[in-house]
Amino acid sequence: MSSATETWEVPVRGMTCGHCVRAVTKALEATPGVASAVVDLAGARAEVAVDPDLARREALARAIRDAGYETDDATAPPPPPSPELVSIGGLVPKVDPTAPAAHSALEEPREEWDLAIGGMHCASCVVRVEKALKDVPGVEDARVNLATERAAVIVDPARVEVDALARAAAVAGYSARRDDLMFGARAAAQLREERAAGVALWRRRLVVGVVATVPLVALAIGSMVVPAWHHAAWVGWTMAGLAAFLQVFLGGPYIAGAWKRLRQGSTNMDTLIALGTSTAFLYSLFHLLRGQVHQAHFFMDAGLILTLITLGKFLEVRARGNAGAAVERLLDLAPRTARRLDESGGFLEVPIADLKRGDRVRVQPGEAVPVDGDVLEGESEVDESMLTGESIPVAKRPGDRVTGATMNGDGSLVVEARRLGKESALEQMVRLVLAAQGSKAGVQRLADRVSSVFVPVVLAIAAATLLGWGLATGDWGRAVLNAAAVLIIACPCALGLATPMAVAVATGRGARSGLFLREASSLEKMDRLGAIVFDKTGTLTEGRPSLVEARPLPGWDEAEVVALMAAAESSSEHPLARAFEGRGDGRAATDFRAIRGRGVSATVEGRKVLVGSRALLTSQGVDVSALDPIAEAWENQARTVLCAAVDGQAVGAAALADRLKPHAREVVAALRTRGMDVFLLTGDNPATARAVGAELGLAADRVIAGVLPDAKAAKIGAIRDELKGRGVAMVGDGLNDAPALAAADVGIALGTGADLAKAAADVVAASGDLQAVPRALVLGRETLRAIRQNLFWAFAYNTLGIPLAALGLFGRYGPMIAALAMSLSSVTVVARSGWLARLDLDESTGT
Repeated sequence: MSSATETWEVPVRGMTCGHCVRAVTKALEATPGVASAVVDLAGARAEVAVDPDLARREALARAIRDAGYETDDATAPPPPPSPELVSIGGLVPKVDPTAPAAHSALEEPREEWDLAIGGMHCASCVVRVEKALKDVPGVEDARVNLATERAAVIVDPARVEVDALARAAAVAGYSARRDDLMFGARAAAQLREERAAGVALWRRRLVVGVVATVPLVALAIGSMVVPAWHHAAWVGWTMAGLAAFLQVFLGGPYIAGAWKRLRQGSTNMDTLIALGTSTAFLYSLFHLLRGQVHQAHFFMDAGLILTLITLGKFLEVRARGNAGAAVERLLDLAPRTARRLDESGGFLEVPIADLKRGDRVRVQPGEAVPVDGDVLEGESEVDESMLTGESIPVAKRPGDRVTGATMNGDGSLVVEARRLGKESALEQMVRLVLAAQGSKAGVQRLADRVSSVFVPVVLAIAAATLLGWGLATGDWGRAVLNAAAVLIIACPCALGLATPMAVAVATGRGARSGLFLREASSLEKMDRLGAIVFDKTGTLTEGRPSLVEARPLPGWDEAEVVALMAAAESSSEHPLARAFEGRGDGRAATDFRAIRGRGVSATVEGRKVLVGSRALLTSQGVDVSALDPIAEAWENQARTVLCAAVDGQAVGAAALADRLKPHAREVVAALRTRGMDVFLLTGDNPATARAVGAELGLAADRVIAGVLPDAKAAKIGAIRDELKGRGVAMVGDGLNDAPALAAADVGIALGTGADLAKAAADVVAASGDLQAVPRALVLGRETLRAIRQNLFWAFAYNTLGIPLAALGLFGRYGPMIAALAMSLSSVTVVARSGWLARLDLDESTGT
C-alpha cells in the first residue's frame, strides 16, 4: 500500500445481508479519494483505504446515506484502524462491479433465508421450485440445490413470510420450511439424524418391496413353466394383489406427485414413473378381468420396476451422504462449553452461547479452543489443521490469535474472546461451504434448460411408440412394454444430480484442506486460466524482514557482532528490528536512542553500539570504508544493509531481506510446467522486485513493479488482454491487493494476510502456504472434469436409451432393463462425484 494511503474505519448501520454489503461497498468505492472498501456485515462497519489528501469523511458518510444506510456524524475524529476487521470468520461477498444498484433510502433491506425443500427428484423439480419461489412477491432471487435439498432465497422481510414461501412450494407440489442452520455439536447431530432417517426410510421401502416382489416373480415364472398354473385364476389374482400393493406402497408417492403436476399442467420424473408402471399394471388388470390370465404377466413387470427404482433411490441417498459429511465434520469440531474466568481467577463452565466479547476463558492442555480470540497468558502449540489443513502445530504466546475449534497442545492458555456467533471462523466456514454447495456452475444452466422441456418430449415419444407399435404390428402388449420402457429409462434423475452433486462434494473436500470457495462458477473459471499473478510482500515472501547474512570485519566474531546488534535493536519498534529477535543472547541494552530514519544507538555491556546505515556511522565519525564493498554487493541484490560500530569502530554488517516463503520456487515452477504464465505484481521498487523475480526464475518482462494499489486492477486487465481470451488469477493477501483480486477472473486470498483481501476473493486459503494455489487449481480442474463426465453420461444415457427402448431392442424385459439402467445411472453420477472426496490435492499439485 502506498505510504500516502490511510485506512479509515466507518460505522454502517442498517445492513442485513450480502446485498447490503455490495451496495455500501459500491457506494464507498465510487467516492473520490477511495482506493478500496470492505464492509463487515457482522461488525456493522467498513474499512476504507483512502488518499487523505483527496478523501473526506463527510463524503463517505453522504455516500452511505445515499445508499440507504446510516452512519455516525462525519465530523467526528476517525477512530484508530481496527486490527481485526474480519478474520477468516468474517468473510463477506466478493465485490461485484455488475451487482444490482444500491438500495434507495426508501427501499427495505434484504435477507437471505435457508429453506429445506422436500419432494424433489430431478432437474425439472429444481426449475419448478425456483420458479414457484421467485413468483412470490418480495422474493428477489432463489437458488435450489438438488444434492443438498436446500434453497437459498433472497427476500424483502417486510413483504414476505415463510408461510407464503411454503404455500408457493406446496402449490408446485413440494414442501418447504425455513431451516436456518444452527451451529455446534447439536447441529451436526441434527444433520446426521436427518441423513440417517432418509437412508432408513428408503431401506425400509426396499426391504418391503423385495419381500413382495420375490413371490410375484416366482408366480410369474411359474405360470410360464407350470402348465397347471398357466390359466389358474388364483395365480393371476395373487399376482394382481401383490402388484397392487407395490403400486400403492412403492408407487404411491410417484402417482401422487404425477397427479399434482397434472393439476398444475406440468410434468416431471413422477409423471414418467407413474405412467410407465401404471400402464403395465392396468394392461394386465384389463386382461385378468376378461379371464385371460395368460395375458396378465405384466404384473411382474410393474412390481419389479418399482422395486428396482427403489433400489436405485436407496443407493443414491446413501451415497449422497458425502455431500453433507463435510459440513457435519466442521460442526462436530465446535466445543459445547468453555471455562470462563471471573475476577478472582476462578472459572465457571458455561455454554458457548453464554460467552460475551471480552470474556476470558481458560483452555487446558488437550482441549479444543472454545472461541476466536487473543492469547493473554500462557504458551502452547495449537493444532490448526481443521482451519488450514496443515498438520504441524503452531506456537502460540501472549498477543497471538487463536481460532475456535482448533486443538490446544500441552500448554495452558488464557484467551480473551473476540469473535463470537456469526463472526466466528467456524460458523463462517460452514456458511461458506453451504453457500458454495448451493450455488450453480455455468454448465448447470444447460441441464436446467434441457430439463424444462425434457419430460414433455419424452411423453410425446412414448405416445408415438405406443401407437406406432400397436398400429403397425397389432401387438398392443409389445407396444405397452416398449412405451413403458421409454417412460422409465428417460427419468432425468442423473441429469439433475450431475452438477450439484459434484459441487457439493468438491466444496467439502476443499474445506478439509483449508480451501473455501464462494461460488461454483469459480471452479469453471479455474479451468480456463492462462496466467497466475502473484503479489510479492506477504504472498510470495514472508512479509517481514529476516537476517539472511552477517559479515564481521577481521578481528570480530560473527556471532558476537549479531548478538551486539540484536541487543541494541531490542528496544526498537522499527520493523527491521524484528529480524534480530531472539539473537541477543540475553544481553541487556541501556541508554537506547532511536535516530529517525537512520538507526539506533545503545550501551551494551558497557560498550556503545551503533547500528544503522553507513550514513549514520559516517555522521558519527566512524570509518566505514572497509564495509563499502560488502554493503554495495548486498544492495545490488536488493537487500537492506545495516552496519554496526562498537565504541566508534566499524565491526561488521548484516543483510536483511524479505525471504521467499517455503515452496515459493516449487509452486511457481509447477505452475509454469502446467502451462501457466506467471507474473509478479508489486508496489515495491523495481530493483527489489527483479531480485525476487530472479530467485523465482521469472523473466524481467514478467515482473511488474512500482504499481500503486488502484492501478493493480488495470494491470490485471492488461494481462488479460495479452492472453487473448484466457483467464487471469490473482493471488494476494494485503489491503492493496483487494482491487486486483476483485478484477481478476479468479481471486485467491491467502488467509494469513489482511482481511480485506479475503472480502474480494473467489477462493480463500485459510493458511498462508503457497501450495494452496496449485491445490485450488487441481480441485477446480478435477471438479469440472467430474461435472463434464457426469453430464456426458447423463445425456448419452438418455440419447442412446430412449431410441433403443422405442425400437423395442430391449425385448420382453424392456421395462425392467430400463428401470435398472435408470437407477444405476443416478448411482453412477453420485459415485463419480464421490471420488472427489478422496482426491489427493497434495499429490496432484506436482509441488
